[in-house]
Amino acid sequence: MDDALAVIDHIASRVTASALTGLGCGAAYSSYKGAPLFKTSVSTAFSFALVSAACFTMERVANIIIRQSSILLTDDVNADGKLMIDSNDKLSAVHYGSHATAGMLGGGIVGFLFQGKPMAGAILLTPMMLAVGKIEASVDDYRTERLQQLMDQHREEEEKRAP
Repeated sequence: MDDALAVIDHIASRVTASALTGLGCGAAYSSYKGAPLFKTSVSTAFSFALVSAACFTMERVANIIIRQSSILLTDDVNADGKLMIDSNDKLSAVHYGSHATAGMLGGGIVGFLFQGKPMAGAILLTPMMLAVGKIEASVDDYRTERLQQLMDQHREEEEKRAP
């Protein structure tokens, strides 16, 4: 149950960020073109949310499938049946592979729904999803480094307090 909620939270945070980005882009576009502000902003935000929901849902599905197939192909599993990734190369391949797959599949769905051209959607959204994957990896690296710094700082403060 916790895994399912984590997946939903993962998708929801990205869809929310995309919708807010769409709201801002729609407001900017309507201001530039002289279109109705509210209608254009909400329409753009809704479109951004639909596109991101398709892509990030596909990314989570692809991530799960790639991880499960990695478990079947390797012996790198712990007692819980979870994949133990020792190498950053394996983790990076899973991460970027799931984002590329999501760009192709989610982009194909979006391209078909919006323009009737699945290949155009895949070509447009695959690089975007890879860029999002790079941003996510950078944020995770920063978060890990910052957490390590805070833990080191806390440990130093505890050592200073100890008699």
